[in-house]
Amino acid sequence: MKWASVGIVALALAIASVGGDANAQGNADANGNAQVNANANAQGSANADADANANANAEDLDPAALFRSATDALAGDRPVEAIAKLEALGDRGVVDPVVSFDRGLAYAGRIRAGAEQPGDLGRAAHGFEEARELSHDAALVADATTALAAVRAEVAKRRARAGDPVELDHGVSLGRSIVKLLPENVWAILGAICAFALAVGIVVRARAHVKRLKVAGTTTCSVAGALLLVIAYVLSTARDVRLHVREAVIIAPSTRLLDEKHVALLSVAPLPEGARVQLLDEGADFAHIVAGRAAGWLPSGHVLPMAK
Repeated sequence: MKWASVGIVALALAIASVGGDANAQGNADANGNAQVNANANAQGSANADADANANANAEDLDPAALFRSATDALAGDRPVEAIAKLEALGDRGVVDPVVSFDRGLAYAGRIRAGAEQPGDLGRAAHGFEEARELSHDAALVADATTALAAVRAEVAKRRARAGDPVELDHGVSLGRSIVKLLPENVWAILGAICAFALAVGIVVRARAHVKRLKVAGTTTCSVAGALLLVIAYVLSTARDVRLHVREAVIIAPSTRLLDEKHVALLSVAPLPEGARVQLLDEGADFAHIVAGRAAGWLPSGHVLPMAK
């Protein structure tokens, strides 16, 4: 190896001495080519910067361009970039179930990539919950439900490992469940039908001279009137929910409810990350929430409201 190295060095020196002029000319040509390449690279960099600036300006002006860029980042397995762009859409007031679903996927992708940050599971659950709430597409709702179940299964596994209760969904009241069976407009249409049936029953009962018609009119009035009262109550509740009730998702890994003095309620189990709660009031520092049958306060940074 030693002699081989010496021979290589000697050969290199011989080539240098014999071809000195040629090398000098070659160096001059190389320097010229280097200058040309440098100019070309500089021009290419300038063009790339111009393209990047153009894309950035397009995204600033067009939310659709920003969404396409976020989708490309998500498809290219760049979850951090996708999160930044999707959150930027939210900051601009864009409310769309597909954007919410992709945001959930982006946070789940960051977890899968090993770059998880505290609250990522809760934010993923928030995106999927919001997509389910906003969408009228059965396929998207089914996909969001499946993804949400996977996120909550991971939360339950981690809580079981830590020895915490694994109950994640506190559910909603029976009244809220009935209200959510149908859209508000459908309840309104049903109420109008019942009101019409009640009016017909009253007219039939008042003008009928046959006993059977009077009985039919009375029965119609009774049934339609009772249904109208129930539907009116449901419709009123649905309107109140739409206007005043806000839903939120816990995005802290584990947090305890606080009382009015902001002291932890030890009688209530810690709320799991990704749990859906009802948001009664939100201040700069604390949010007033209801989780199942328990009510209390949480730091505002532990709760993320859902869009309506």
